[in-house]
Amino acid sequence: MFVLDCTGSMQGEIDAIKDAIISFADSIKSDGVRARVGLIEFRDRLINEEHQVLKFNGEIFTSDPAMFRNEVGKLKASGGGDEPESSLDAILLALRQPFSNTASKVIVLVTDASPHIPDLETKSIDQVVQAIRDVNIQQLYLVIPTQDANCHIYLKLLEAARGLAFELGQGDDFRKRAEDFKRTLMSLGKTISQATR
Repeated sequence: MFVLDCTGSMQGEIDAIKDAIISFADSIKSDGVRARVGLIEFRDRLINEEHQVLKFNGEIFTSDPAMFRNEVGKLKASGGGDEPESSLDAILLALRQPFSNTASKVIVLVTDASPHIPDLETKSIDQVVQAIRDVNIQQLYLVIPTQDANCHIYLKLLEAARGLAFELGQGDDFRKRAEDFKRTLMSLGKTISQATR
């Protein structure tokens, strides 16, 4: 389940997911892992921007990368106001989605902003760590600005599940960030499939 920041600064990453998702899915499949993917888009609930769970023919998850790409292609980066954003509330929403009981549960957070603490639902980072444990998420990946001290709070989430933090990429050049992010997605696909086998 991708948990994707869709605020105004994230169009490059939205485009990169759309462009790379078929290769991402193929790389997982080539390692013998069957994958279903879903996506929650988030912005800032404190300024009335509610999360959206993408649907694929009415379903939360799809094993069809082309259908996933088509739906992601409809996303537009907008809003968000100033940092921080409602990323932790979005993770709590992701934890409530209908993961298969027999599947490895994987969450990938993609954001360039620090989290609201507190938010409408999240009271503390420890609450989110415990919720991840309670749902038994096996893998958690953070694609964040790792050099930004305000985003280091996310690293605490890795106490709850096996995972890694990847560098989102810096600067205001959308095309360069998008290319960096595509490479990150391919690395992530390999990491997920190796950890799932």
